Amino acid sequence: MFKNYWMVAWRTLVRNRVYSIVNVLGLAFGICACLVIFLINRYEYSFDTFHPDHDRIFCVDYGALAKEAHYRMVPLPMPAAMRREITGLQTVAAFYNYSADVTVPGNRNEAPQQFNDDGSLVIAEPQYFDIFQYQWLSGNAATSLSLPNSVVLTAEKARKYFGNLEPDKVIGRTIFYQDSLMVRVTGVVADVAGNTDLNFSQWISYATIPLSWLNRKIKLDDWNKIDGSSQMMVKLAAGVTPSQIDTQLDALIKQHLGKRTEFSAILKPLWVIHFYEHYGGWVVRKANMGVLKVLLAAALFILILAIINFVNLSTAQSMRRAREIGVRKVLGGSKSGIAVQFFTETLLVTIGAAVLAVLMIRPVFLLFADLIPAGVHFRMDGGTLLFLLLVVAATTGLAGFYPAKVLGRYLPTVTLKGIAAVPDGGKGELRKGLIVFQFIISLLFIIMSFVMGSQMRYILHKNVGIKTDAIITITFPLNQGRGGITMNPSGTKREPSPIPGKMAILADKIRQHTGVVQVIKEGAPPVGFMRRSFFGFALKNSYEEMEVSLHYSNEAYVPFYGLKLIAGRNLLPGDSSREVLISEQCAHALGFADVSKAIGREVLVGDNVACPVAGVVTDFYDRSFHRAARPIIIRHDIEQETVLGVKIAAQQMTAGELKTLIGHFEKDWKAVFPGKPFEYSFLDEIVAGMYADDLRAERVINVAMYITVLISCLGLLGLTILSTERRGREIGIRKVLGATVQNIMVMLCKEIVRLIVLALLIVTPLASFLMYNWLENYAYRSPLSILMFIAAGAAAIGIGLLTVGLQAMKAAMANPVKSLRTE
Repeated sequence: MFKNYWMVAWRTLVRNRVYSIVNVLGLAFGICACLVIFLINRYEYSFDTFHPDHDRIFCVDYGALAKEAHYRMVPLPMPAAMRREITGLQTVAAFYNYSADVTVPGNRNEAPQQFNDDGSLVIAEPQYFDIFQYQWLSGNAATSLSLPNSVVLTAEKARKYFGNLEPDKVIGRTIFYQDSLMVRVTGVVADVAGNTDLNFSQWISYATIPLSWLNRKIKLDDWNKIDGSSQMMVKLAAGVTPSQIDTQLDALIKQHLGKRTEFSAILKPLWVIHFYEHYGGWVVRKANMGVLKVLLAAALFILILAIINFVNLSTAQSMRRAREIGVRKVLGGSKSGIAVQFFTETLLVTIGAAVLAVLMIRPVFLLFADLIPAGVHFRMDGGTLLFLLLVVAATTGLAGFYPAKVLGRYLPTVTLKGIAAVPDGGKGELRKGLIVFQFIISLLFIIMSFVMGSQMRYILHKNVGIKTDAIITITFPLNQGRGGITMNPSGTKREPSPIPGKMAILADKIRQHTGVVQVIKEGAPPVGFMRRSFFGFALKNSYEEMEVSLHYSNEAYVPFYGLKLIAGRNLLPGDSSREVLISEQCAHALGFADVSKAIGREVLVGDNVACPVAGVVTDFYDRSFHRAARPIIIRHDIEQETVLGVKIAAQQMTAGELKTLIGHFEKDWKAVFPGKPFEYSFLDEIVAGMYADDLRAERVINVAMYITVLISCLGLLGLTILSTERRGREIGIRKVLGATVQNIMVMLCKEIVRLIVLALLIVTPLASFLMYNWLENYAYRSPLSILMFIAAGAAAIGIGLLTVGLQAMKAAMANPVKSLRTE
């Protein structure tokens, strides 16, 4: 019996090749999209889920949470306070991201080995290994980090530092960090096999801090320090909920920070840190949960479209299958048997589509390599196979249910007389409704693509008030998120550094090269994620603090970036000047309607240092358009100026000359900072980098738009072929009675136009709501224009007419004798 079902199904599919190909292609696109997005989501949600009791492990999310400002830190005394004052915690472990050059002494007459920092170093409490359980190859979790000047290494790091020594022989070996911090290896753990954001490979004992020069930088008893390197993990006792701890955290913060009510803390699950750039290791790629949600929605809609195509074409072929069903019923076939036959055909198509989808995976990975994380790989493991089986089963059930149910109701007494029993009353209302639904989805993606593209163009071409073209930023690695710069609430760094002096030497070398227009020293690029907000800036004799963005540079900053002075004067040359420049917005925030009145007034910066205002510059944007602009202050502080801005004559240089010039910069860098990696970026690339996730989401929507439109057009083409075949005699009669080719084409195409217009009317309110809410994520945004909706409708109508037009023209130009000679 089942063999007969498979044979009949195969013959039916072969006999109707066009519709089979359309169905297989549509379903293949849907299944392939679902499979790729399943692989991406499985990868992104796999981070740190391999730890035992991972559902009880949380990180502490600290910051001005009411303002959605998450900081990659907790106050340094907070871990100890939580152990004393909060109940329900099984384990508390603090760790401190640290950056240092590594020196490994050689044996006997061998020279010491030098290693560059790779972002894998952390100073951790011994409880770290109570929360995260590693396989110990030598040493143990209880004692390896309990003593000062101890370090634990992974097996890979131990091999890098000491060659192929056995783990037991590595114990007791000496390592120097930053030349003078001597530690001894007390443990070696196996390398982590799973995906993790805690990508550390060397842990220095926390007890080293108070007994070394580290205590000058890491103040374990100062609640007022905002340290971008201090993090904390906690493991809850069994039965304790995160909300119970959050309540106690509120009380703890109020007790120790007093009036600084803008700060608060809550617990975040361990798996969530993969979606927050603020937590985990320094150099881990983070995922964007919003982009993943967009991917899931796109995959779901694409698969639904493919299923609708199948249902539409299956029911549209009802006239062809009517007599077959009638014969089956006369010969004793039951409704259930006929239903099994149609499900068998659907399953055969779906299996073919699944096989094709698997074959498409590799090309898709190559085509969209920039959208797919590097760690995502396709392999036919148990999880992937189970997902494919579920998709095939769900698709077969959804796509086969309606045709099996409806076509099984045909009456043999009617169908054997040559009368087609059309299940929806003969007017094809069901198919029209499905076509409308298809174009609702397609139009939704088209409109989303138009709106998102408009916003991205607005962002990337908006005048931000500062020149960013042809500027190269050369940054010391510590300033790119690996140095753990310690700051107080106003943003002043306390620890002196030799880096600014060396950067000045580097600047002098770079100025000598042909093609370099100007070089300045600054604290950080003027735009980008590195720009921080700080509280504590206020007018002298005023107790009202305000949020401000601090820019560190000298008198060259204003002309270098094309800023305009609207009051006062520029900063004067000299390292000892305390004067500052403020932005127009900053002057208004300080209470000056006339910005010139701010000149000469003293403002409090840093440790309540009074600085007179020398001038007021026009406002400019120094962070992404997701958030409103902040008041800006420009201050000269030589200790903060560890970044070089290099303006080049890019328009007068070829690509080869530019590459050569950057090569000269690298040579100069190596002469001043031997052993340190040379890192540079173009300022306009930094601006674009602020919107990397937005651009990725836009790309996803564009791809989804192309696929949904393609699937819709495939279905539309199949239906048009069926329609012209069914109406062949009608078209022949019309032509005999004088209808022109244009008349026939209008008759065949006008219904499609009506359906697309109806779809546009239905989707417009939904798309408006979704896009309005999406644009709300931006403080500055392009307007939501009705022209975008009209353009989307026109594009859909054009694509629809192009799809059906050729087939309609073929039918209209056919010889009517061929369609009428059987009458």
